[in-house]
Amino acid sequence: MFDKCRIKTKEQFFEECRMAGISADWYAFTCDRSKPVSIDENTVYYQKTGKTIVAYPFHRWDIAFTELLRYKEEYEWEATGAPFRITAVTWEPNANISSMSGGRTMRLREYRFSKEPEQEMLDEGWVYDHYDWYMGYSVYHKTVSNGSVMRNAFIVFEFMKRTDKRDAEMFGFVEGVYLKGSYRYPVPRDLRDQIVSAYYSRGRIPDDLKDTLTQRLAKNLLDDEFEALRELQEIHRNALSAAFDPKLSARDQKNAFAEASKRAEAGNPAVDNYYESRSQLVKDANFHRAYDQAGLGW
Repeated sequence: MFDKCRIKTKEQFFEECRMAGISADWYAFTCDRSKPVSIDENTVYYQKTGKTIVAYPFHRWDIAFTELLRYKEEYEWEATGAPFRITAVTWEPNANISSMSGGRTMRLREYRFSKEPEQEMLDEGWVYDHYDWYMGYSVYHKTVSNGSVMRNAFIVFEFMKRTDKRDAEMFGFVEGVYLKGSYRYPVPRDLRDQIVSAYYSRGRIPDDLKDTLTQRLAKNLLDDEFEALRELQEIHRNALSAAFDPKLSARDQKNAFAEASKRAEAGNPAVDNYYESRSQLVKDANFHRAYDQAGLGW
């Protein structure tokens, strides 16, 4: 394993960073979230919440260097003042696919927190596999056509956007900073087979197909995402307000807010789970308002 590592020592790490133009201010050798990358004896920390725990200490250097190169690319791009760029184009099937036959079908898997088979699942064509005693849920499977999955699948565009005046006025974002966002479009019917074939053979969407999808779908990406966030802000705020009940205990009130939030988020194409992303900031602002109304600590 040691021989497979490109960077094998701390001294070599210093030299590789110097040659790559990576500032020494960008990393530290204790856990320090104020740095883009920090390293301790068994973990590499990066971005605001990311971390990789290593099996052997010498793995740290390659992982840390890779994360620093990613940060450098992002840093240099942001320095140009560019308003926007797409960072990823992915397929979101909206189903738990356990295997793909390569033909016209996929095998799906689902889980339920009950020991005995649920009749509702069986009526929907699911086959009961077993109860997982360790995880505490039952496992089901069924085989479906590719088309049935693709009809409910999405192409997800992830992007970085420099917040503008419109963002600041509508959502309270700090103007001029870069935030991560995402947006989902239904998969174009005529490209479904190409996407399935690409995932079956390569496990990803190839670059030429990404370009096609971007040109086809993302012409109005920023406006579409903005409108979806504006809708989320209103529906989510109203849902939290309706969930407020002064008779509830603090714990039950928090649970009520969480359930209301899930219902409000469902189906919105701009919702994601990235820390401090655009949609998360919109929801957080609403949660702060609702918690204040309920007299709860955030």
